[in-house]
Amino acid sequence: MSEHQKKILIADDEPLYLRTTGQLLRNAGYECVCVSDANSALEKLRSESFDLILSDLNMPGNLKLELLQQGRSRWPHIPLIVITGVPSLPTAIESVRLGITDYLLKPVKYEDLITSVSRVLAQPGMTYSDQPQKQPDIEDLSAKFPEIIGRSEPMLEVLEIVDRVAHTDTSVLITGESGTGKEVVAQAIHRHSGRSDHNFQIIDCTAIPESLFESVLFGHAKGSFTGAIKDQDGLLSRSHFGTAFFDELGELPIASQAKLLRAVQEQAFTPVGKNELVRVDTRYLCATNRDLQEEVNAGRFRQDLYYRLGVIHMELPPLRERGDDVVLLANLFLKKLQRSDAKITGFSDEVLDCFRKYEWPGNIRELRNVIERAVALSRTETVQLVDLPKPIRQSSGSTTVSILTEISREEALDNADHAYLVSLLEKHGGNISKAARQAGLSRQGMHKLLSRHELDASEFRE
Repeated sequence: MSEHQKKILIADDEPLYLRTTGQLLRNAGYECVCVSDANSALEKLRSESFDLILSDLNMPGNLKLELLQQGRSRWPHIPLIVITGVPSLPTAIESVRLGITDYLLKPVKYEDLITSVSRVLAQPGMTYSDQPQKQPDIEDLSAKFPEIIGRSEPMLEVLEIVDRVAHTDTSVLITGESGTGKEVVAQAIHRHSGRSDHNFQIIDCTAIPESLFESVLFGHAKGSFTGAIKDQDGLLSRSHFGTAFFDELGELPIASQAKLLRAVQEQAFTPVGKNELVRVDTRYLCATNRDLQEEVNAGRFRQDLYYRLGVIHMELPPLRERGDDVVLLANLFLKKLQRSDAKITGFSDEVLDCFRKYEWPGNIRELRNVIERAVALSRTETVQLVDLPKPIRQSSGSTTVSILTEISREEALDNADHAYLVSLLEKHGGNISKAARQAGLSRQGMHKLLSRHELDASEFRE
């Protein structure tokens, strides 16, 4: 073996796949050792030196991820790529937690396999010490990802997964209620990935008419349809070597899902009105506030696309479950939003108490809007209760029951109306027509209600 030739251990219980993969990698200039079960792989690791482990998940001796667990514990300096034909969200998340370098789905194209292997082996810093790696704590992770604000236990779990998946090319599905910061997390993953020098292309699935989906996503040729006055690149072309972020993936019509699936599987597509295939090297990140497993069960979302784009599933916690993170975020927004001539230094204790007790149906986005309102209204050095909207002021009571017994029936109904409007705007991304239709109101009636409750629909649009 030459000085620069890398040695790869391949573990898979499918004889044909094992033989074929080994030969392909040998043809690419690597030395390969092939075994058919996890126990044999561990024996080889004890007796020989390797630069990379390429492992199946579902094989003898690895049904509880024994190879991954021992491999990361005893040989943390060896990068590990997982390839599986039976994707499972729990095993995918556990694999990432264990520190795998990449997670690929069978059937893997030759080009994709070579790209992943060469990228992993070329990464600086892949030669670790033989000592187990120190698990990062919240201070380390907060410093590494300053764009993600939070020190609560739920956010520590989020930061750990982000830290694990950022340097891989694994597809990540980010779910959570509206306003929890899904796009911020996606951008953090991209910025800390090997693709950070290339484009982070946002694709808003709610903004693309079904009839124009192929044209917008894949591009088109001049004259291919009425209005196509010139050749136009699609959004996927702009994500070449970078990241494609599909926001509100759950809103994508079923027919469009089939077209997207083919492009994701093939890493290629044909622009409308053209014959040549366009190939892209793209990482896929997606976000939705829907439960896609429920959508799959209901027949509204393709299961194969769900598995392709949800190899790693991150559920962002709502703000009400994040403890004192609400105070961190409030202080951050106060610093960002107050005028240069303002002298607001912070929040009163009563205000902070309200922030901790309020349910925050609109999550971080609602908090930002509340702080912006308070900055505009406050006439003192600290934000006071009077500067907050009524529903938040009333959350300062010890329990919901005590609040309701201290206010009038009209106020209680008014609060319920406010919360209902907020939930409608969150669900429909600030789309007044959709919100009005669900509420059984006219657009004019909806506008009147929004004005009465001091709500601006544009603030709910991401």
